[in-house]
Formats: sequence, C-alpha cells, structure tokens
Amino acid sequence: MGIKLLFICTGNTCRSPMAEGLAKTILGPEVEVSSAGMAAGEGQPASDQALSVLKVRGIDLSSHHARQINPLLLQAADWIIPMTKEHEIRLCALYPQYTGKIRRLGAWGTKGKDILDPFGGSLKVYQKCAEEIEGLIFELKKELDSLAGKD
Repeated sequence: MGIKLLFICTGNTCRSPMAEGLAKTILGPEVEVSSAGMAAGEGQPASDQALSVLKVRGIDLSSHHARQINPLLLQAADWIIPMTKEHEIRLCALYPQYTGKIRRLGAWGTKGKDILDPFGGSLKVYQKCAEEIEGLIFELKKELDSLAGKD
C-alpha cells in the first residue's frame, strides 16, 4: 500500500495510541502509522490501561509519548483519521486544506460510529474500546485494499 496514516484523539494517551498499535499489527509494515492528539500533553506516556489491553494482544506501547497535532504531521499523512465526528469537524475547521484526507475511523466501512474516550475508565472499558478500534481497523483495511485495487 505504501501510505501514511495519522490517528487523532484528544490527548494521544488512550484511543489514538491503541489505534496506532493495532493498525501497525493489522496493516503490516507497508503502511506507516502514527498518532497525535488535539490537546495532547507533549511527552505523556500511554495510559496504564491502554498499555495493559494491548500487551495482552502482544503489542508494546511502552515507548509511546503523546504529541500534539501540527501542520507538518497533517501534511505528511495520506489519511488523517480522528476518533470522533467532533474531532473530524474541528480538524476540518482548523485545517481546511486537508479536509479531503480527514475521515474519522468510524466512517470507514459501514459502522459509522464514534470511538468514545475511555480515559479514567476501568480496564473493561479500555478492552471494549480496543475491540471497537480493532474492528474498525479491519474495515479500514478492506477499504484501503479496495482503493489500492487489492480486492
């Protein structure tokens, strides 16, 4: 595929790092995957619950450090993939030049849903969130394969 995906959430400590880790595993090395936050505290680690949930899946987020969105990250991405409709609307308003490549995760495939923020929730809440993200990344993979002519 040879494309670059940028997952976006609010703080870049829960949803988008989990999406980044899951996407790297599901999409493989030919897709470059990264993440950032709309209001990230630069350098914050992934949440303990996100670390635990992905560790069970064999994915290590221990080296993750939150970063704030910036024009260079957005410009470099082929697809900017926010977690919610609200993130999508805000990104399009702040960066109208990238509207054509901003598409929330739930808009890939047929599910059309937002990925709600698990921040402060139990491990079970994080597990459910990771399962939702994982399912949508498989939908994303199908559409990316279709766009690349890999039916």
